[in-house]
Amino acid sequence: MSDIRYRHWISIMGRKSAASVHQLKTLPPTSEAFVESVKRAHFQACIWRSALTGEAPYMDPLENGWVSDDDFGVLRPVTLPPQTEIAPAAVMKLIQSGYSSETPCSTERCGCVAGQMSCSAFCRCRAEIRTCRNRWTLLKQRIEDANDSDEDESNDEDDINRGVIKSNVCYSESPCYVQHDRTVGLTQ
Repeated sequence: MSDIRYRHWISIMGRKSAASVHQLKTLPPTSEAFVESVKRAHFQACIWRSALTGEAPYMDPLENGWVSDDDFGVLRPVTLPPQTEIAPAAVMKLIQSGYSSETPCSTERCGCVAGQMSCSAFCRCRAEIRTCRNRWTLLKQRIEDANDSDEDESNDEDDINRGVIKSNVCYSESPCYVQHDRTVGLTQ
């Protein structure tokens, strides 16, 4: 599956300019993700089949593509097995910043910050809002949160369309834990 995914990506990107971005969700799954999907599908098919016989199948969901979320008391699908890299190590080394810090992505040592763009899964911080200090990532998250909010929808849309959003996050270069109330433009 991973080979098919790679060939499909190459065939699509070969016809496009480097500036165009292809939606990764349109690609076939990786081999590892496909195996987990098949496990879940088999488990579900066994449950449906047992409904016809009246006997529950003796199958452990934790061995069939599911993981227990103890915080919420639910089962979540395993999309990739543990310890599976999101990209080959060579690719990660090429695109990942080579530094470590208490406050990742707070300076231009991060390629994403230097390029004035939000971080992604390929960045050292993995675009985790809890740890990433990239102002572009934080601003992007605020815009997404504003889009999800039903409160004062028309004003939020107007602000977003103008490239302005009300924020209480400080975008200073050094760590700041003070809540600010100001308006931030996208072109700072």
